[in-house]
Amino acid sequence: MIAHLKTRTKGVALSLFGITLLSPDSLLLRLINADVWTLVFWRGGLSAIGLICMTLLIDKKIRGRDIIFIGKHGVAVAVGFAVSALAFVFAIMNTAVSNALVIMSISPLLAAILSYLLFREATASRTWLAATAITVGLGSVFLGSLETNRLAGDLSALIASMALAFCFVMIRKHREVNMLPSLAWSGFLVCLLVSPLAAPSSVTGMSLLLTLLLCLFIVPVGMGMITLSPRYISAPEVSLIMRLEVLLAPFWVWLVLGEVPSIQTLIGGAIILASLTLLSVLSMRSR
Repeated sequence: MIAHLKTRTKGVALSLFGITLLSPDSLLLRLINADVWTLVFWRGGLSAIGLICMTLLIDKKIRGRDIIFIGKHGVAVAVGFAVSALAFVFAIMNTAVSNALVIMSISPLLAAILSYLLFREATASRTWLAATAITVGLGSVFLGSLETNRLAGDLSALIASMALAFCFVMIRKHREVNMLPSLAWSGFLVCLLVSPLAAPSSVTGMSLLLTLLLCLFIVPVGMGMITLSPRYISAPEVSLIMRLEVLLAPFWVWLVLGEVPSIQTLIGGAIILASLTLLSVLSMRSR
């Protein structure tokens, strides 16, 4: 019993520290003085280096060959993460942070639906009920964006969420494969794709320091902690704790930049968060 509690405590602590560490990501992207493509270039390339270091620290048995040769499933996940990273940065720069994070938060639900569509995995009725409620919430968020010309950013966040859901499905389907190297390769892929459009040398001074902090520490360490946490607690519990980012990230942006979510985003976000929280709690009870 004591060992079980220690294991759970470790899992909860990893999730909490990981998501708290990641929560200023959106704020730092806004504070860095660079265009979207340059941001994506630096975030992809440097985060990849940081993630490789985290992989070597987390998995002592992994070899250089395992990082280089990731297999067809690893390649699929790398492409999915690359699309998600591109769309996420574009969304953060073209819509309210609260909008982007609320829309991104539905990726676990999309993953459950995608699992059913691709592999006919059983999907509980509560998942479909949550999907219906979340559709209403998304409608409210998108309605607010129509009035403020932020629809492109919102749609980009939806693409990022769908790509992330695909990655979740692939990781779940192929649990025997260590997907952290795929996450690193996605960064290199993003870096390569946007290099013709980026101006890496334009990031100097404080912006460069913030870029190094974000990409070499915050993203890899935060992602590493979150990746480790399902070893100690259930996926629904991790998903529930990750909802904190939807609250923390807009708070940091409001505190520093004064960006206030619209009424439609608050209403839609409340519906989405309530639905996801209830779904996670019910999933934990059914285990």
